[in-house]
Amino acid sequence: MKRLIFVILIACAIGLNAQTKKQVSQLSDLCNVWGNLKYFHPEIAAGRHNWDSILVVSANQILSSGNKSIFQNEIDKLLQIAGSNNSPEFEIDYSAHPYTYRNIDHSWVERSKNLTKNQKSLLRYNYSHPYQVQNFYAQNNPDDDGNIWMPNENPYPEMKMPDVNYRLLGLFRFWNVINYYYPYKYATDKKWDKVLIDLIPEFVNANNTSAYHKAILRMAASIDDGHGGVYPFIDLEVVGKYSPPFYFKLTDNKAVVTKILDEQAAKKANLKEGSVIEKINDVSLKAKAKELWEYVPAGNAAGKYRDLHKLILNSREPLAIYTGYNSDGSKFSSEIKLVESSYIQNFDSFHGFSSPTISKIIAPEVAYVYASNVTSKNRDSIFLPLMQTKAIILDLRNYPRTMPSYTIPNYFLDNPTVYSTCTRNDFRYPGLLIYENTNAGKWYEKVGEENPSPYTGKLILLVDYRTQSLPEFDCLILKTYKNTIVVGNQTAGADGNVTRIVFPGGYKISFSGLGIYQANGDEAQRVGIPIDIPVNYTVQDFVEDKDPILKRAIEFAETGK
Repeated sequence: MKRLIFVILIACAIGLNAQTKKQVSQLSDLCNVWGNLKYFHPEIAAGRHNWDSILVVSANQILSSGNKSIFQNEIDKLLQIAGSNNSPEFEIDYSAHPYTYRNIDHSWVERSKNLTKNQKSLLRYNYSHPYQVQNFYAQNNPDDDGNIWMPNENPYPEMKMPDVNYRLLGLFRFWNVINYYYPYKYATDKKWDKVLIDLIPEFVNANNTSAYHKAILRMAASIDDGHGGVYPFIDLEVVGKYSPPFYFKLTDNKAVVTKILDEQAAKKANLKEGSVIEKINDVSLKAKAKELWEYVPAGNAAGKYRDLHKLILNSREPLAIYTGYNSDGSKFSSEIKLVESSYIQNFDSFHGFSSPTISKIIAPEVAYVYASNVTSKNRDSIFLPLMQTKAIILDLRNYPRTMPSYTIPNYFLDNPTVYSTCTRNDFRYPGLLIYENTNAGKWYEKVGEENPSPYTGKLILLVDYRTQSLPEFDCLILKTYKNTIVVGNQTAGADGNVTRIVFPGGYKISFSGLGIYQANGDEAQRVGIPIDIPVNYTVQDFVEDKDPILKRAIEFAETGK
């Protein structure tokens, strides 16, 4: 009898898993069909129906059943609502632009085991006959050519905890936008179809706010983009809102205290600047980083570690036990009073994004310039006196929002030069990307000018995990100078103007809207800026407040080695 009961239980479990897998497959196809009609069919792409509400009804039917005939009936309903497609067949004018097709993949239609032959035929027809007028849901940003603008998506701000059907609506909305308009879809770690399969159960089973937020964070991180993120910030729900009363730097799975904010709390816990923390509440930082990895949007390990700073030493309680050692060798395992997180507000200070130094001579004939202190008003007074030096070290481990990126090369180049290529959306056909010079047709498509006596020394760029987006773009621009050398460690690998899509609950999910590449077409996204002289930070560097990157740059400036 016991054996019979065991066999029955196993059979039920197998049946349940198979049923769940079938529903996930059907929901995945529903997502694809819904997106196909939303972006390609003239009746739906024109915004003539409440496409969200129609999806919600279909998702509910499929979730309630899993029966193949019910699924096919729901798909037929979507196709019937859309009606006939009277759009002309799409033809590309190759004389207008070079194009890239690497993001286009409609093979899901043929692979589907849920759709009928007729349904597949109609979907294929939509792909070859897209709506070529302005789409109601996805439009060219009038202020940022090629970047997607979504003015008509409902954010459902009142749905702080949506029901399962609206949770799936949010996932399907995001997945389809990325599928058709994200320039780096081809570069994600997981194939995009697999991402959908993995995330559907997460959103279906997210029955409370914490689980819902975790699902959103995982979704935002799935594009492997340093520009990815969720606003307002919900990251702290994963680990808790209480943060350490000090700044720190993270390397080799250890946190080194760099600035004490609460002297009394730190002294009581035997923590000081230079203290090294290896565990929080008896969990190693290595294990903690592994646990949090999937919730951090970033293109590479450098970006992940930078953004782990806001999570890895946090706690759900206002007290935590930090374990580690001090620079004198003494060990500690101390309870410390935490504070409510202010990481975002203190981001610039936390990571040292400011300096009192504008420029200075730091070695014979070697100048140092802090990039974020350069402006259009002071650029001549900074660079002209340095034209006779043998090396200029430009520190890009910050965010140089005031530096006039397109005119700085005038000091270094003797002729106008292309500095970057890009891809941007061709909104006549979702997924098709125009490939051209970055800022094509604008005065800053090239940088530099005819200059009979440009700088002839070395231009040394300092970079690390803090170098993301604008400073990476500045690197691409400045690498047009033949004597440019990049010193440091992997940059965050995130470039291309940021765009955001609204999500149920009033959240906004961000991603890179344009593809940015090196001048020769090589990757920059995720890869980061190519490093000529690699220098990695060590725990001891942070303990002793040393700057090995600057030290190595000075050595190269003086010796050429």
